[in-house]
Amino acid sequence: MAEKSIIQLIKNFDLRQLKPVVFIYGSEELLKKQLIDRLKETFDVHLFWGDEATCNQIREVFVSSSLFSEGNVAVLLDVEHLISKLSKEEMKNFVNLLKSIKLPDRLFIVSRKEKISSKEPFKTIKDVGDIVISNKLTPKAFLISVKKKIEGAGKKINDEALKLLVSMLDNDLWTAKQEVEKLLIYVGEREEITTEDIKEVITPRISQNVFVFLDRFFQKSPDAVKAYRELINTTHHPFEVQSLLLNHINKLLVFITLIKKGKTEEAIFSQMNIKHPAMKGTIKKHSSLVSQKELIEMIKELYNVEKKQKAEFLDIKETFEEFLIKQVIHE
Repeated sequence: MAEKSIIQLIKNFDLRQLKPVVFIYGSEELLKKQLIDRLKETFDVHLFWGDEATCNQIREVFVSSSLFSEGNVAVLLDVEHLISKLSKEEMKNFVNLLKSIKLPDRLFIVSRKEKISSKEPFKTIKDVGDIVISNKLTPKAFLISVKKKIEGAGKKINDEALKLLVSMLDNDLWTAKQEVEKLLIYVGEREEITTEDIKEVITPRISQNVFVFLDRFFQKSPDAVKAYRELINTTHHPFEVQSLLLNHINKLLVFITLIKKGKTEEAIFSQMNIKHPAMKGTIKKHSSLVSQKELIEMIKELYNVEKKQKAEFLDIKETFEEFLIKQVIHE
């Protein structure tokens, strides 16, 4: 079955092209929200959350006729939560419910999954419904989207600043919406957004690939160089990766230094304002792989790299890559 693009569905909003069951999946959450908002603007939508809804509650929506000719419209969010609590008999009832929905009624099922299972109820959904994919935009399309939002607000941004901004948003439209709005408030009446504005205001969204890079670096694996190249060839600016590494090294140095002074791990994390369990685990893991002396030498080397880049105007990508090779590849 051919999948439909959620972007085209939002642009050409016409439910007549859709079957009674519509399954929406993929990693781009903002596009899902935009489609649901369009539905709510047009219909009296019955909204259900998977962790709270039951099959009977959803069925009730479609038992009686709609007051409007367009039919009843229901949206089931986080369908995985509902599926996880269904017994074998309840799963049969849910599958039968999906088969029973007829036009002009429609049930929109929203999933966070990036792949569709071949098991029930997904097998039936594929048979009776339309499949809509909410994928991340391509890097080029994402850049254009961010630029349009800025220009739509009456602001200007040059190519260098735009590339830096996009590199800090990890191709995530939800993050882009929040961060660009924050940036627009910051610049106020000024017409042009500068790289300095971006560095001052934007909080980089760190992708999983960054953590892979950090792991490989502190494991002194040559694959760290490969991970770095992958990062800058997709959505990350070399300066961003370099500053993230320097920031992480500084955190490790503070952590190891305070541990040696007898402070507890939790007291140190509180002092450093680190609350997320994953970040705590990463710092503890990496601190076991490197010494205090090594961290100090890394910081000195990175400041020399920055001097080459900013004072001697040497290539950013190549100078940082030389630093990485020196750290992880031993003759």
